[in-house]
Amino acid sequence: MKNKGLRLSYLILLFCFILLSHSMAQNAPAQRIAKPFSLPLQLEMRVPFGPTAFPNGPNLFLIYELYLTNFSASPIRLQGMQLLDGNRKSNSPILSFDSLALKSMVKILWNNNLIDGINIEAGQSAVLYIEAKTSKEIPFPNNIVHRIITSADSLDGAAVSTHTTKIKTLKAPVTGSDWIAADGPSNGIDNHHRRGNIILGGRAINSRRFAIDWKKVKDSLSFSGDPANVQSYFCYGEKIFAVGDGTVVTVTDGLPDNIPGHGKAFHPAIPLTLEKLPGNYIVIDLGEGQYAHYMHMKSGSLKVKKGDHVTKGQLLGNIGNSGDAREPHLHFEVTTSDQLLSGEGIPYVIDSYRLGYQDGFDEVQNKELPKEKEIVEFGKANKR
Repeated sequence: MKNKGLRLSYLILLFCFILLSHSMAQNAPAQRIAKPFSLPLQLEMRVPFGPTAFPNGPNLFLIYELYLTNFSASPIRLQGMQLLDGNRKSNSPILSFDSLALKSMVKILWNNNLIDGINIEAGQSAVLYIEAKTSKEIPFPNNIVHRIITSADSLDGAAVSTHTTKIKTLKAPVTGSDWIAADGPSNGIDNHHRRGNIILGGRAINSRRFAIDWKKVKDSLSFSGDPANVQSYFCYGEKIFAVGDGTVVTVTDGLPDNIPGHGKAFHPAIPLTLEKLPGNYIVIDLGEGQYAHYMHMKSGSLKVKKGDHVTKGQLLGNIGNSGDAREPHLHFEVTTSDQLLSGEGIPYVIDSYRLGYQDGFDEVQNKELPKEKEIVEFGKANKR
């Protein structure tokens, strides 16, 4: 009996212990399950060359590129981008671009099918061509940070200055009226200057970012008569001038004009090489690491030689159709190098000009840079 009593007492104690343990387990706070370790969004963001704000009308503009590379093993789906003030702790953006806006800004290397969204596949790179605009009354901050928004995350990075280079005030390279800034500064998908990134010396570069093809137009046409005759083009033979004081560092002359033609109708007068793309060509060192490039000039018209010092407004030569030119025009750009295509395209401003409208030309624009397709007047043309 004594053993039975002990066994019964033991069973009662065991039962009580089980009940107490169960009660404590129910009342105890649930342990947090540790989340597996993960790295932040594996998206490299970089701006190869920082922007500089330039004026046009009542606004200021930034035009530059943001490069993205997906270093993860999964696709990254872009849904937006914001520009933040790099000098403030506030997260409020100064500008925002949604997925629809990004579609016209992004170029995914080797895959431009954006029908199903903007996906950067594993190991893939993309370029965002950015044109940011703000009022002159509310200028850009000195520094900006980019925020990339994806379907699952966001990432802040690629801080840049908005005043990377000095803005020089230059004289127009041509004179007279009815000049159109063909493929001038803009963010257009079809602008071959804007999307002119190439690889030279192992790095991505765009010397043509702010290039302008200066042509003359009347009733929206650049010629009258036979389109295969250079003499039919309103700008052919027009005088070209030094935009500022400087030293001539490059002169190429003697290359013939092409017969005008676009697309399959383009047949260069001589086989094109990298060196012959600009045709008859002048480069002027403007100082402070900035160089003015004049391309597609008329053979035999060049008035300067390498080493000459030129002054603002000095005659340099005439517009032709040499090199990689489909029709007569002056390709003009300012870059950070005296070497063809090797410098970064940078903005500048023209001392004064008038904007064209249907009823003539508007008030003078001082120290601004014309944008794509604007029609301008640069004062009275000099006699040839």
